[in-house]
Amino acid sequence: MVGDAWGLISDVHGNYAALEQALRLLEQAGANRLAFLGDYLGRGDSDRCIAKIRALADIAIVGNRDLDWQDRVSLASREYVLGLPRTAQADQLLLSHGDSRLTPSLSTSQINRQFARVWPELERHSARLWAFGHSHHARVWRRRLDGEGPVLVETECVPIDAAAYYCINVGTTGLPFPGKGGPSVALVDFARNEIRRIPLEQG
Repeated sequence: MVGDAWGLISDVHGNYAALEQALRLLEQAGANRLAFLGDYLGRGDSDRCIAKIRALADIAIVGNRDLDWQDRVSLASREYVLGLPRTAQADQLLLSHGDSRLTPSLSTSQINRQFARVWPELERHSARLWAFGHSHHARVWRRRLDGEGPVLVETECVPIDAAAYYCINVGTTGLPFPGKGGPSVALVDFARNEIRRIPLEQG
């Protein structure tokens, strides 16, 4: 899968219009693979979102809201989300939703701990990038292999350095929170060796 451009979508929360916009923008950006990082269900059209994700996903993992809302959707949607894994991997890209109840070592709780439990997980999986959602706040951190960091990288396009690890919060597609920036998706492009945050328009 080296050379692929992965479109990363998280925290749709039933917002079908935002999901369609995210897919369109990722296609325009050159994504040829799609990974969905959980929390598909919410107050919008959850079943329609699941049908679209099920049809398009190269990888999909479960989120905490999917478990919390499983009784509010169709049987087909429920069976789909309950059958999803908690983590997945595509070559050097390790994926989780980011909720500590699902993956304690690969969760947003690690942000304030300098990602102490994340680095051993990346090494164990022979991965260099961890992508997640859950907190609805898109950001990228870099830690060089020589031990420097982690450092928050403030630009929307981040070069992938062969001598560094990366933690990527892709933000939310469908439910932006005040003070955490607008909705967004992310592109991890291994052909161009870059990570890009792609903002969505708020409807």
